[in-house]
Amino acid sequence: MTQMDPVTQMELTEMNDDNWKMTSYIIGGIVGATVGMVTAVMLVRNSDKRHEGPPDIEITEVLKLSIAAIGLVRGIAALGD
Repeated sequence: MTQMDPVTQMELTEMNDDNWKMTSYIIGGIVGATVGMVTAVMLVRNSDKRHEGPPDIEITEVLKLSIAAIGLVRGIAALGD
């Protein structure tokens, strides 16, 4: 087995570091887009079942959901610690 020089080994290590980061970004983007689309479909479907137009969403509901979403994101980010 041949030995790699330290510079080549460091470059390979840096490529592996970038690889897992890019994979995380791609997976996170796909999951986020999927969750967003499913949420939109459910919102529209619920509105259609009631035979109403666009749903009336109050700002208090948006704030509650935003705080819950931030908490969820912080929880997921803490998994890396």
